[in-house]
Amino acid sequence: MEYAGFLRRFAATIIDCLILWIPSFFLGGGGNIPAFLGFGLFLGLAYKPIFESSILSATPGKALMGIVVVSETTGQRISFKSALIRYLTSYISFFVAYIGYLMQPFTTRRQTLHDMVAETVVIMKESPDLNYFVVWRDQVKDVLNKL
Repeated sequence: MEYAGFLRRFAATIIDCLILWIPSFFLGGGGNIPAFLGFGLFLGLAYKPIFESSILSATPGKALMGIVVVSETTGQRISFKSALIRYLTSYISFFVAYIGYLMQPFTTRRQTLHDMVAETVVIMKESPDLNYFVVWRDQVKDVLNKL
């Protein structure tokens, strides 16, 4: 397994942020910062865990950068629960002076804090050529059916 490096992961995050910022801006009323942030948080909650637990094992940003999120023990696709834990604990990585992110280049498996908590790794792998909307829609249905 080849673990994804810091710059590739950072580029994937920028792509995903751009994808999320556009609808958040319009749904949040343009210049209304609290609404913008609220919609961004909600969309991120619906976006990252669903894509990362889908057959893609990656958000569109990660897929474009040729990286996927997998279980550190099995190397296979992660569950929605693991993806949700990973997403929620990423805020700890963010709010504690980015330490959870900045530690990534210095760990043997190039894991962030939220990777360690969720027991995941991000590895190099080209994603299959799939329609992201269809994958997301099908994964949402699957998650809702399990509730």
